[in-house]
Amino acid sequence: MKNKINLIFVLIILAALFASCAKDKGNYDLRPINEIAVTGLDTSKTYEVLLNDTLRINTDIKQENVQNGKYKYRWYVYSDNYDPAVELSAEKNLNKSIQVPIGNYTLVFTATDENTGIGTTKTARLMVNSRFSSGILVLEEKAQGGDISQIAFNGTIYRNLFSSANGGQFIPKPIGQLDGFYFDGGLAVQKPINIFLTSDSRNPIELNPETYQINKPFSEFMAIPPSGNIRLQTIQQSSRSNSIYAIVNGKMQFGFPTEETPIFEGALLGDYELAPFIITSTDGGRRVTVPVETSLISYDQKNGRFLWYSGYAIGEYNTYSKDMSAPGAFDPNNVKKKCFYAGYSNDYLYYNWLMKDDTGELYFYQLYPIATQKAAADYKVITDAPEMKTASIFAGSTQLPNIYFASQNKIYSYDYKSNRTRLIHSFPASEQITDMKFAVSRISEYENFYMALRTLDKIYIATYNGIEGKVNEFDVSGTGSLGTATKVYGGFGRITSMFYKEKR
Repeated sequence: MKNKINLIFVLIILAALFASCAKDKGNYDLRPINEIAVTGLDTSKTYEVLLNDTLRINTDIKQENVQNGKYKYRWYVYSDNYDPAVELSAEKNLNKSIQVPIGNYTLVFTATDENTGIGTTKTARLMVNSRFSSGILVLEEKAQGGDISQIAFNGTIYRNLFSSANGGQFIPKPIGQLDGFYFDGGLAVQKPINIFLTSDSRNPIELNPETYQINKPFSEFMAIPPSGNIRLQTIQQSSRSNSIYAIVNGKMQFGFPTEETPIFEGALLGDYELAPFIITSTDGGRRVTVPVETSLISYDQKNGRFLWYSGYAIGEYNTYSKDMSAPGAFDPNNVKKKCFYAGYSNDYLYYNWLMKDDTGELYFYQLYPIATQKAAADYKVITDAPEMKTASIFAGSTQLPNIYFASQNKIYSYDYKSNRTRLIHSFPASEQITDMKFAVSRISEYENFYMALRTLDKIYIATYNGIEGKVNEFDVSGTGSLGTATKVYGGFGRITSMFYKEKR
């Protein structure tokens, strides 16, 4: 009996399977999907627009088998960080002032048939810049006081930006210097930059980096500002973390903010007075693993020694521990000289320092980012650079083993591999060099994260002839030579400082 039941069950299943495979001869009314076609939005194009300018895109909508269709439209953007969408318009044609942070976006347009719900989506790339988001920032001294101009990368010069943004006010003399840093804490789309106007005679102030209007005093970036005059000597963010550093009155102010606004929590501890240079170690493509790595390297002018620090909270500066098996090229705890230049080398693992002793003799030091005396990678006595003894303007290349310096109207290049110096350019005797800056890249071209400062193959040299200030643009050859200026921008006052704002 049980076998008969099983046989009947199998026959029922087989019958059902055969029935499902039988040809369906039903007559169904299958309607074609009335697809929507959109023209006018070029999906292969990157649209570029300045902040607060109007983006205009006209579209044409066609739908199969539909006349005078009724549609619902939507324009919006989202950033490369996939932040929440920003709504732009609900109209067929886009005619909208763009007021989103500077950066790269995906522009999205959707059209939906309100009767059937059928829709289509088209996308394109959108790049939002500002008129002053990038270029060479120029601080110039005029008869009335200081002002700021900017040379755009297309050669356009925007003049009198500070006075225009601040009700005709000029910067008091002595006008000081420009400094700034890129801060990626709380980064959304915009690659933020903070620009400061510094002077030994007055407290530093922050300028709006897009308008150059006075924003706020630098003291508001400090949780515990020092009493009396605040002398901001240099400022920088680590390329590897949210750590930020600023040398103020010889002390290293430190912060590790997690919010969008950078805040310095206090000074690193210890008995020291720093030379005005900040070196943060780099890590991209590291070739080796080190046992104890230093995130920050400084030089203590007071005690004539190098100091290092690693950490994410205020702590004490460290000296270098002894390693008799690998003592290094010199004792980093006992240098006893004055530092007048520091910068990154053409090898991302090594950092350069130029020193002078009490007799005026010159020295080259190079450090590696570890916490033992093995950090002392190289040491040389500089014997053939008499012009360097009086130089005060330096610019180091990270593509070549060259440190450039200016003396009166001449540019020299010191090659620290060969320990040789050569003259590479002379301006007319009437032209005095007032500043020199490499084009640099701190920011990856296609991403929103930051890299360590790397120089490019272009250098800008400011000169003054007593009447007119100029910015001379040079291409740097593979051998470090300059040749003749590729561009000369004139009509400035005496230029005291330049700041290179790379494209964001």
